Amino acid sequence: MLKTIQLIVSGKRRFSLTAFIVAAVLILTGASADRAVPLTVIDGRKYISLNDFTKALDLENSFDHVCQKGRLYYKKHYMVYKSGYAVAIIDNSLFTSSYEVIRHRGGIYLPADMALAASEAFFPGSTSLLEEKRLVLAQKKPEERIADQTQIHATKGRIGFIIIDPGHGGKDPGAVGKGGIREKDITLQVSLKIEALLKKKYGNIKIMMTRRTDRFIELAQRAEIANREIKKDVNGLFISVHVNASISPKISGFETYYLSQNPTNEEARKTAALENNVIILENNAPADDVEYMEALMITTQIQKESSMLADFVQKGMDNKISEFRSRGVHRADFFVLRGALMPAVLVEIGFITHKKEAAFLRKSNYQDKVAAGVCSGIIKFIDHYNKMIEQ
Repeated sequence: MLKTIQLIVSGKRRFSLTAFIVAAVLILTGASADRAVPLTVIDGRKYISLNDFTKALDLENSFDHVCQKGRLYYKKHYMVYKSGYAVAIIDNSLFTSSYEVIRHRGGIYLPADMALAASEAFFPGSTSLLEEKRLVLAQKKPEERIADQTQIHATKGRIGFIIIDPGHGGKDPGAVGKGGIREKDITLQVSLKIEALLKKKYGNIKIMMTRRTDRFIELAQRAEIANREIKKDVNGLFISVHVNASISPKISGFETYYLSQNPTNEEARKTAALENNVIILENNAPADDVEYMEALMITTQIQKESSMLADFVQKGMDNKISEFRSRGVHRADFFVLRGALMPAVLVEIGFITHKKEAAFLRKSNYQDKVAAGVCSGIIKFIDHYNKMIEQ
């Protein structure tokens, strides 16, 4: 909508022809005046009110008060953010801040650097600057404009935390073998052993469990525990521990999976379907199509690192376990891995439906072997990863 600049003379409004022409030229050439959004300091950190941000930049915004997730739109650009997260998805890429999105005095506040990253992606024809008290979008001169869209990428951070996720729990027993052996019990026992080994190895890396007792946790909540730990320059790993099952009592062995919409084979698809069945016990509906597509976008960005982590973990187990064979690394669409914004794998440590392997999985000394194998793979991956990001 064309806005004219008006002069007030003797109480009457008159239009300046020159100002009118200048405004028209600005509109027709796609130029606009500089825009600014004030900064708010909360607990010593710089934030920008989402309300101020959307109004100043004429953005569309939607917010789900149940999930505490919001989306910003401008033309073909978008950002997905969540209260309590220092991570956002900006135009198919991850961005990490030093601190999280917060609720403050009834409103949503974005970390200043996150708002800056969004403005750079949304308005590639402008220069975005963080000044002492405001974020400013200054129109670039025609010769300074860049043709390509600005790409925002997450800062590669060293591994600062590891989340160990014992599969199933509480009202969800997981797979059940002969004699009443339950997947949820085995996964917790092995996960606690993995945690103990990692804590002995690392004093500077935070080691966390999604559950330490026999309790039920929804699949999406497991990844959220991990995602809340991500900060600028701090990345993490997500290791979900499970026990497999088959209609054939002859199948045995251990394998490692990473997330993909294209399963390695039909057997991998069935394994994912078996683990995903827990969704029927959850109160929340499965992720909608938009959330699923976002998960796939994230997967394409971190899939290579997850594949590498799976390789290291599988080799680690293969070096420690001689009683049963390695079944290799596979791809599958596991719901528990969908939301993880970091390298993530699901380890199937054996088959509860194989009589001999099930008996071994109950033994503490065999569980020690499994835990040592998984831990060895994690350690080697971290060494490799940290060297890789320093190059």
